[in-house]
Amino acid sequence: MARKTEYDVEFKQQAVRLVLELKKPIAQVARELGVPENTLQGWIKAARKDPAQPFVGSGRLRPEDQAMRDLQKRLRDLEEENAIPKKSDAHLHQRSEVKFAFIHEHRFTFRIMKMCEVLQVSRSGYYAWRDRPVSPQAQRRAQRAAAVREAWALSGGRYGSPKITAALRRDGERISHKTVAQLMRTQQIRSRVVRKYKATTNSRHAYPVAENRLNQHFVADRLHAVWMADITYIATDEGWLYLATLEDLYSRQIVGWAMDQRMTQDLVLRALDRAVQRHRPPAGVIHHSDRGSQYAATAYQQELRAYDMVASMSRKGNCYDNACIESWHSLLKKELVYLQRFKSRADAQLAIFEYIEGFYNRRRLHSALGYRTPQEVATAARQSVS
Repeated sequence: MARKTEYDVEFKQQAVRLVLELKKPIAQVARELGVPENTLQGWIKAARKDPAQPFVGSGRLRPEDQAMRDLQKRLRDLEEENAIPKKSDAHLHQRSEVKFAFIHEHRFTFRIMKMCEVLQVSRSGYYAWRDRPVSPQAQRRAQRAAAVREAWALSGGRYGSPKITAALRRDGERISHKTVAQLMRTQQIRSRVVRKYKATTNSRHAYPVAENRLNQHFVADRLHAVWMADITYIATDEGWLYLATLEDLYSRQIVGWAMDQRMTQDLVLRALDRAVQRHRPPAGVIHHSDRGSQYAATAYQQELRAYDMVASMSRKGNCYDNACIESWHSLLKKELVYLQRFKSRADAQLAIFEYIEGFYNRRRLHSALGYRTPQEVATAARQSVS
């Protein structure tokens, strides 16, 4: 039986060029090259279908072509051997079922054979797992994993395992912190945490300074007993945006806020007026701030007296004396500001408004409040005295 003639890629390419570029008849080229006419027609059809790589994987390669293909294959192996462990870091020491789930999820990204090799499981084991009916236990675990991811996503990626555990329990899910942490690891999700941030105001002024009535005793026995006040700033492409806030110590609710491109007395006055108009606190609220000029200024102190509030200020240079509100500003930076870039002050204002009013006050679980929201604590406090 005659041995079948094999043609390398370059041979096919040149044969096709004779027909397509030099306009020679197919029959003539086939006869001159000693190639069956229907074979040449097949090459031409392939070249027209995919001009860039019409003959990939066909024909006998020249030694240099084979060497290049071997090199490309080795490079692919090395790339996968480097990428798979990074992608599957949380799965390397897990049960075989977890590894199989990873392989199945990434089967269109990496070769199954290579993933099995890196994760040290057999291909037959993977295929047996794939074809096995899903057990009730596996279904339950998948449902819990989905619930964990949903709670994490609803928090904007801000919650870690303690708060996700609390959120699921509030919805009636009986689940342990350990299970939540494990499901987060296997799904490679975690709380988005960045560096802490602290901003200070100018305390070099000639205004009178109020007595420190808290002395780092950050405890309140009722709603609107103590309001903490401070200013921070947010970077935008247009320049700084300043944010003045007031936080109720009992409920940890942001009761008043105002934003502007300048850090002025008007900024803190607007935050104070908004808080009073919205919450109508009783007389005697302790208003605690640092000793910055905006808070020590005559106009602001007159406004406090008009609202029957008692001024209290931190000691000079002691950041811990106003730790609660500074902690809140740090939280704002970690959970919102440092995670995105604001093109304008208007963009930053909208995002901060949504964070305060749409997420923090109403939906964010607070560990110091027994994993309740500030709004829930404030509502319960009002109902208890009504």
